[in-house]
Amino acid sequence: MSSGPDIFALPQVTVQHDIGSIMDDIKQGAVLAEDAWVSCYLQGARSVHGKANISLQNEDSSKFTLEGRDGISASWVDRYSFQVSCPSLDIKDAKVRLPKTTFGEMKAQSIPKAIQAFDISPNGSLFVTGIDSGSISVQSTSTSSSSAPPKTGKPHVSSITSLRFFPSSEVILAGSLDMSVSIISAVDLSVPRKFKGHSRAVTDTAIVERGRNVVSCAKDGTVRLWDVGGNKQIRMMGVESWSPILKMAFGATPQALHSTANGTTEPALAEGEVATQDKLLCCALQSGRFTLLDLGSKSPVYTSPGPSASSPALHSIALSDNYLATGSVNGLISLYDLRNLGSGTTEDAGLLFRCKRNAATIEDLAFAEGSPESTGVPDLLVATVDGLPFRLGYGGGRPQVVEELAGNDCDPLRVVRVSGDKMKRYSVCAC
Repeated sequence: MSSGPDIFALPQVTVQHDIGSIMDDIKQGAVLAEDAWVSCYLQGARSVHGKANISLQNEDSSKFTLEGRDGISASWVDRYSFQVSCPSLDIKDAKVRLPKTTFGEMKAQSIPKAIQAFDISPNGSLFVTGIDSGSISVQSTSTSSSSAPPKTGKPHVSSITSLRFFPSSEVILAGSLDMSVSIISAVDLSVPRKFKGHSRAVTDTAIVERGRNVVSCAKDGTVRLWDVGGNKQIRMMGVESWSPILKMAFGATPQALHSTANGTTEPALAEGEVATQDKLLCCALQSGRFTLLDLGSKSPVYTSPGPSASSPALHSIALSDNYLATGSVNGLISLYDLRNLGSGTTEDAGLLFRCKRNAATIEDLAFAEGSPESTGVPDLLVATVDGLPFRLGYGGGRPQVVEELAGNDCDPLRVVRVSGDKMKRYSVCAC
């Protein structure tokens, strides 16, 4: 696949999307047993398509028995997960996790189109979705019948590309293909601020600490810092060759990168600028590179080495302490240790691994608490355009699929978010 570092081929297990409903029917006595299809894949090998017969255990009616056939075996773990093995593809006890909660179609909320952006409030009480008409919907995460109905509004005239809750959980930051950024009340969906300045579609946004400043990036190859209170742009920064920025990650600058800013002294804060010191912007570029920008010094800290002409565009990026992950339009996932970037003159500088399941675009990435096998490296949640998300870990010197996240009927998945203490809870948004 490449003359560069090895690319690990990852196995893939897919299951009938309504297998959770089948289990519910069996538990309620609607049927005694039923088959569900299970398919296993590995790039370069013949796929295996089997079935699992599901029934209740005789000894304990709260537990299920799964009997695999046609090349696969399966075993029940708990209400929300089971394991699948496929000897011919060397897949052993692959964990498949089912959703605990699924919210109904957006048609019931007067939003009949595909979801393009999504976020969960920091306090966990709300989620917001955005679609390609420029509309958004704010809804309670509670499934209680007494919950307030969803609120809908149309803050933009074109597709919503990014949604971020402020720390207060009462305000939302939105970006759009209409080249603007808006500040939206989560209470009544009013729009007290709208920022304009980008010359092409806004692709991502970020909130600086409590939200007095916000950041946006766009396909015009710029990152812009905005003063929310002053309703103005503070600064514009461009990336190399003005390459379109397709996604952005934001966080504290790792200690390992403090010494790589070429000795630049941080300039004084501009009027309206707050808490930008020691903040890092990681930009995924259409050129196939990624650039790290120090928001405090207003200068690039690192740009990955120039890719070949055939290198795929980077479509997603995530940052967690000392680790950076990127995902490409052709399904390639790369994980870097920022402590080992050095001068970054080679393609594999800081690289821990590259891996791939298929050619489906990696729509979004989010770090989660590492599994016991991950040796201190956080796990990575992966949302893909083929609608088959998974959790990726790193152990034994190579990447491994920790969990398949089932329950979606192959609709494209645009966003994955992690919430809760220690990055233990996560949500995947289907479009």
